[in-house]
Amino acid sequence: MTDAGSTTQIHSIYIDAPAEKVWEALTSSEYTNKYGYGGDLTLEPKPGGKMIHHTTPAMKQMGMGDVALTSTVVEIDPPNRLVLDFQAAWHLDEPPQRLTYELVQGPSGLTRVTLTHDVTHAPKTASDVAGNGDVEQGGGGWPWVLASLKTLLETGRAMTTAGS
Repeated sequence: MTDAGSTTQIHSIYIDAPAEKVWEALTSSEYTNKYGYGGDLTLEPKPGGKMIHHTTPAMKQMGMGDVALTSTVVEIDPPNRLVLDFQAAWHLDEPPQRLTYELVQGPSGLTRVTLTHDVTHAPKTASDVAGNGDVEQGGGGWPWVLASLKTLLETGRAMTTAGS
């Protein structure tokens, strides 16, 4: 760490699914509506392209607009690596942060997903994505999102409180 405002969060999880399936879940609305906070996804799969997580009806009832998250694609290498400059719609006063997904499939088909979120100079986003433990109120952050992704891909059903 270079200064007091420098923070990087790293979250890893193993998912009993091939990397191609995990990639599809990370990049298509068919899945994004069923895990994490839900919502459709728009993706331009090229460097400089946009990745937008749209809000769900429940998010709109809470006062959010049409967009929950916007990202610019920095690097895309399906199904291995996705690097984004990430911006939460509720923290536009903070700079975009670098978000990296790395997928490594082992010989058995088990995939390790490592999510690295550089939240340098974005303390409010850092607090949100770390998870505050109150998953019933939407405070699960990345640990909860990854757990719900794992549940969906391994069981075929959405985790309680996940999705739209």
